[in-house]
This record gives sequence, structure tokens and C-alpha cells, in this order.
Amino acid sequence: MSSETSEAPGNVVEEELIDPAEIPITARVVLAAMGGGLLGTVAMLPVLVGLPGLLGLFRTEPVTRFAGFAEFFGLEPTVTLGIALFGFGGTVALPLTFLVVGAFLPPETPRYLRGATFATAFWFGFLPGFWPSAGLLTTASYVLFSLAGHWVYGLTLGYVLTRTTGLPQHEV
Repeated sequence: MSSETSEAPGNVVEEELIDPAEIPITARVVLAAMGGGLLGTVAMLPVLVGLPGLLGLFRTEPVTRFAGFAEFFGLEPTVTLGIALFGFGGTVALPLTFLVVGAFLPPETPRYLRGATFATAFWFGFLPGFWPSAGLLTTASYVLFSLAGHWVYGLTLGYVLTRTTGLPQHEV
């Protein structure tokens, strides 16, 4: 007889606690996604703004430009409005989008890494929107810090959603 057992080692953590195909998008799932988005937004700020600010690389003009479409509603673009819109996007808009498209993103496992894939896709839109008109060092730093910040956001969003309610799997 073999001394091998079919039991899994005691230190292995299960990837999914809930079958993703059985997770409907409910208010609880939406709130968990928004909570993950809020935590991700807060977690990315030191990487996206904090360290670049300490190095003298962060400027507020792009944030004000980001709020520029508020003029359509008769509002003056300001840094405060830009920050509010950035927070709204990271806490509401992106998590809701992730709930819909996250099921179709790689990798298959671990599922929380899909948040990094999602955030990388949005980083490609962020990149030209906030592109600095500066030298090579500032531009290279911007590219690296912004990508790292988006990965922190996506990993946080994906991890919180996966561990609290699970990431819903949709059929097309």
C-alpha cells in the first residue's frame, strides 16, 4: 500500500469560497465592489500622488483638466472638483464596470488578479489624459508610478471583492 494520502496539506488556502457561477449581482455585491474601490483608491494615492509629490513630480493642473468636462454643466473646473470626480470614478464607476467585465478577464486563477488586469486596461486611458509635459525623468517616473498605482488599485479591488462576496461569473 502506498503511504500517499488524498488529503490536501493543512496550510493550503482555498482559492474560491463560493462558486462564482452562483453569485448574482445583488446590492451586497455592489456595496462590496464599491468598498473595494474606495479602499483601492485610498491605497493607490501614496503611490500615485504621495511619493511623486515628495519628489516634486506631482502637479495639480492635470487634475483640474480632468474636471474640465464639468463646464458642460456650468461648473468651474477646480482641483477639488477633479479630486471628487477621481474619487467617484474609483469608488463607484470603475467597481461597477469591474462587476460586469471582471468575469471575462484573465487570469483564470487566482481571480483577484483580474483586478490588476482591469486596472491596467484603464491605465492606458489614464496615461495620455494626465501625460506630463516635462523631461524624460519626470515622464518615465509618471509612467512607472501611475502603472504601480493602478495595480495597487486593481489588486485591492479584486481582492476585497473576491474575499467578501466573490467575483460574479456571467454567461454570454
